[in-house]
Amino acid sequence: MKHASAKPDIRPATTSSDIYLDCNATTPVLPAAAAAAMQCMQQQFGNPSSSHTTGIKAKATLERARSLARQVTGAGEGRILFTSGATEGIQSSVVSALLALRDQNKGGPATLLLYGATEHKAVPESLKHWNTVLQLNATIKAIPVDVNGQLDFAFIRENVPAAGLICTMAANNETGVMQPLKELESCIRKANPAVYWLVDCVQALGKMQLQLAKTTIDYAPFSGHKLYAPKGIGFLYVRPGAPYQPFITGGGQESGLRSGTENLPGIAALGAVLAELQQPEGGLFQAEQTLWQYREKLIAALCYVFPDLVLNSDQPYIVPTTVNFSVPGFFSKDIMDLFDAAGIRISSGSACSSKIPSSFVLDAMGLAPWRSQGAIRLSFGPAMTTTECADACHAIRALKAVVNKHCLVVTDATPTLEIHADGLLQLKHENSCSYLLIDAPSAQAIVIDPVPALVNRIVNIVHGRQLKLLAILETHQHHQQQSAARLLRQVLNTEQQHCDEFGWPGAATELRLANMVLTRIATPGHCASAISIIVRQQHQVLAAFVGDVIMPGGIGRTDLTDGDARTLQRSILDLAENINADTLLLSSHDYAQRFATTLRLAQQESELFTQVLAGEPAAMWQQQLNIQTAKLQQASHYYCGLVEVTPTDASRLLDISELTEVLTRQPELQVVDVREPHEQTAGPLQQHLPVETEVLAVPLSKLCDALISRKLTPERPLLLVCRSGNRSLLACRVLRRFGYGTVYNLNGGMAMLV
Repeated sequence: MKHASAKPDIRPATTSSDIYLDCNATTPVLPAAAAAAMQCMQQQFGNPSSSHTTGIKAKATLERARSLARQVTGAGEGRILFTSGATEGIQSSVVSALLALRDQNKGGPATLLLYGATEHKAVPESLKHWNTVLQLNATIKAIPVDVNGQLDFAFIRENVPAAGLICTMAANNETGVMQPLKELESCIRKANPAVYWLVDCVQALGKMQLQLAKTTIDYAPFSGHKLYAPKGIGFLYVRPGAPYQPFITGGGQESGLRSGTENLPGIAALGAVLAELQQPEGGLFQAEQTLWQYREKLIAALCYVFPDLVLNSDQPYIVPTTVNFSVPGFFSKDIMDLFDAAGIRISSGSACSSKIPSSFVLDAMGLAPWRSQGAIRLSFGPAMTTTECADACHAIRALKAVVNKHCLVVTDATPTLEIHADGLLQLKHENSCSYLLIDAPSAQAIVIDPVPALVNRIVNIVHGRQLKLLAILETHQHHQQQSAARLLRQVLNTEQQHCDEFGWPGAATELRLANMVLTRIATPGHCASAISIIVRQQHQVLAAFVGDVIMPGGIGRTDLTDGDARTLQRSILDLAENINADTLLLSSHDYAQRFATTLRLAQQESELFTQVLAGEPAAMWQQQLNIQTAKLQQASHYYCGLVEVTPTDASRLLDISELTEVLTRQPELQVVDVREPHEQTAGPLQQHLPVETEVLAVPLSKLCDALISRKLTPERPLLLVCRSGNRSLLACRVLRRFGYGTVYNLNGGMAMLV
């Protein structure tokens, strides 16, 4: 890290519309690095192993980069070998250490392989894989961390005496949390001087001072693309005397440590970056104090938009270039979609492996689930300029108007009741559905089936739109739903007098919302006490909220404590007498991400439902119901149900290269933007289409409303667009189920347009 302020002359470039704040994932390539790579591809293209002049020059370039890597990391006499990146370096190190342990007859459950609980997945997955492949059969243990992400030294002291390998990080890729390497080394070596020690240094390069030769770190992998070099190049430090077994053998390159013709363009580019990092003044890389100032400015801009923002990691435990935060009431995808629509590139910082993405790093730190599920990582590079920081802050601050307009946070701003604040709004959390029926002219609304995770969102909508709630209704009794309804009433100060267990006014036979009339019928069976709510307008049945009596893709479960198949069948038959075959049925759960169903669709899609509706005895279909229940439970393990969406759910996947031709050739084609309203405001689709055309806004949360109102014409060809092509493909599936004949999906979404 440099300590003198400097003004760069040359800087990495992104597209003019991008505010790129995801440098912990990857970085743009420095112009000098790109030039060095091009030089090695076009002029100095020799094989470093060749003995002629061209090869000698190539070898000199390679060794110059190695020397720079040695200087930057303080490697001393340690070995530096070039790799394809950090993952290869980690694999090589783990294999080398485990083979050495096997040669020493150290293995079995008594031998421990330790790793930090917040390590990049490449480390524990490598340990598990090679422990099995090499049949070491050692015990793999995660080292706990505290609320600040710091490793538990007491755990290390207790367990490291039995360890053959311990893996830690210099700086975390999600939170930016640094480990105190000097103190950590003392803790490890006092308890076990011989244990092999791997330190992931990927996020440390250019951000932390490293003097590897002055430590007892055995292995330290690095990756070039995290610091302005191309992807596919990295290097590995190996301490003198540490065991090393070549992971790739062949022609004996890299002194026999890593065979295969070296990636000279990548090595030259990395060398150019390392050379710039060595510049004392006037180079690209900023002084540490400047990076801290950038961080504070970015946090101030974020807090301007989200006053309740909470930092998940902070000084003095972090590098300055990572900001990890959460906002109450927001999941990470909400903020990512908003920022991406505005041209600001950020990350959730973790892969999605559950129903709602959560950060295993923040989980390991013991932070609240809402912080883990809502975590956002904003990361900038050490070559950021003052102008880039100012541009980023300006772009972030501009989102305040969008956030206020769409009631993503509660403000004193005058509400703007645009089309999305009228009619039916379907909100989802995992597999649960909540609904708001809104009449914009009268500013009145009814909430149906609230769930705890959506309470803040509903509160923001009600407060932000200054809506008067006529009722908070539930279709069936469930402990969580009960608490959500009570909490909602308390927060909104709408305690209703003389209401029954469903929130329905005790003496009322119907509820009126403008020209809509809501009535109810008892529909138990899924549970002992349940109702369905039927919505009519001018004697026409518009929709029915059916709880878990009927669900898209099946009928309600009866395997719960108070469920009964015969009762459920009677309820379905009673419901069928009060609605039409094409009445939209809205459930409180949607395991298959089909959004809604009808009696007609249910019969087409489920032989079981046909049997139930035909009045066949429960004994004849109970076993099928149990099979359906198991399938629904399995489906609930998938986040967003996108696992079931395939390209065939659209009439055709439309590539970006075809867009202009299709829009010109088919003027009747209706372009539909299915992103949420705040995304549409932050980044209008019309600005990016190659042909001027009308765009109809139908957010996924309003898709059921569009089906009811017939806002979309089934006979008219539709082109659906979202940010990435995933949500629009999901909407394609829904519309095709409901009889829409020609539905295109823009492959790759808006990301391919900008």
